[in-house]
Amino acid sequence: MKLITLLASGLRSATNALGLTSPPTKQVTVFDVRSQPTGIVQFANVERIHSIMEAADAGDTRDLFALYQEIVLTDNHMQAEFSKRKLALLGDPMSIIAANKKDAMDAKAAEVVSEQIADCRGFLKACIHLMDSVLWPVSVVEKVFVRSGSGFRLAELVPVPDQLLDFNQGEMRIRLTDERGMPTGTFADVDPARYIVHRGHLLTFADHRGGPLRSLVWWWLLTTMDREWWGRFLDRFGAPFLVGKYEQSDDASRSVLERAFSYATRIGGLVVSRETDVEIQQASASQTGDAFEKFMAVGQREKSKLIVGQTLSAESQPLGIGGGASGQHEQVRQDIRQWDAMQLGETLRTQLFDQMLLVNGMAGKSPKVIWGGEDSAGQEALGKLLESLSKAGLQLTDEAIGVASERFGLGIQRAAAVPAPTMLGARVHLLTADKSALAADDANAAIARAGSAGLTQAFSGALAPVRQAVLESTSAADLEHRLHVLYADWPAERLAGVIENALVAYAANGVSLLTNKK
Repeated sequence: MKLITLLASGLRSATNALGLTSPPTKQVTVFDVRSQPTGIVQFANVERIHSIMEAADAGDTRDLFALYQEIVLTDNHMQAEFSKRKLALLGDPMSIIAANKKDAMDAKAAEVVSEQIADCRGFLKACIHLMDSVLWPVSVVEKVFVRSGSGFRLAELVPVPDQLLDFNQGEMRIRLTDERGMPTGTFADVDPARYIVHRGHLLTFADHRGGPLRSLVWWWLLTTMDREWWGRFLDRFGAPFLVGKYEQSDDASRSVLERAFSYATRIGGLVVSRETDVEIQQASASQTGDAFEKFMAVGQREKSKLIVGQTLSAESQPLGIGGGASGQHEQVRQDIRQWDAMQLGETLRTQLFDQMLLVNGMAGKSPKVIWGGEDSAGQEALGKLLESLSKAGLQLTDEAIGVASERFGLGIQRAAAVPAPTMLGARVHLLTADKSALAADDANAAIARAGSAGLTQAFSGALAPVRQAVLESTSAADLEHRLHVLYADWPAERLAGVIENALVAYAANGVSLLTNKK
């Protein structure tokens, strides 16, 4: 009996994990932003940040996530780089591709998913929120369905604020809220039938440790404090100030200068005797300004390296002779973009598309998601490769076509085969060996007989393979392709002459064959 109970419990868990139960039709994510912790940035210092990180390590991430939000909101450089990371992927058009285009059920599944995504409220906003986890440790989105006929339709995707994520029990839970959106002391497990959970980074550490953004907290603090310190310096020493000189034992002159300086701020000038020595001094801000600029540049570069993998897109840098570093930076950027596309696409496919098909009783495989394609240089290189393969008589397999589609960012399929031309139901052979085919008295046949005989003698020596090629060809296009393969290393001008003569033989022999059939 106990074994049966355990098996039943395991079956229910597996069923829930796959989303085979009725999907959620009521939204539970309601959040009032006024409940977020305040004053995180105003009182940020080394001791305060250490205490926030210690609390996060113990499972309380509310202050850490609030600090993360303030960091991105108050640091224009980090905000710009974070936006670049998202736009590199989400700025491209999205395509939903069937897992197997030749399978009717897979094609139908892709069609259904594409239609529901197009009608879903908040899909793009949800993708933007899911992309937060390239820096945040995790991001969560709630799924809301509505009944449609005998099945269900995806109605809305709702981002779950990170302030509702709780890790105090060692695993992630969702803090529930009341009807006003204020967090309560009640928690719910992360039900895969209701929530999408995305981790867009490569770290394997526990989520409550803070994810990749934790490594930038100190750079944010130092660059922010550097701005504050520089502002204080300019406020105190940036404006010119007066320096008065008097004899060491002349207290009367010193008193006159002090009174004159105190009146100077009110009347905008000084009234002193001719013998009084007063100078205007300017603070040497150039050296301190250079130090400020250099430190800020170092801090901003470190942020760019983590977020977008390179620094050239944020500032102009001397690259030296050849500028080879720009290509390396672009390759790193493309690697990161491909990873983001693969990871987000896998999350949507396994945690959303699978459920959409299951709750509607569809047996097809979940479709793939692709955004845009490679950069222009990569697409050009791939296009040249495909052209070379075609000239060599090679073509992509069905599986490779799917890979090429993802790299181009466009749906690609094999072109329909062109049927070979036939003459009176018979296959056309060029330079036929049957002399009786040239026995007709028609004027066209006479021309064909002369042309065919001359070209037969011409195709000898290095051109001997031409005769066999034209005999085996099924069309003029097929003949031309065979000649390109046979003489791929010949200069284009020389090969053009051979192709022209072969096509003339094709036309002449076709006329003769038709005449003989008549």
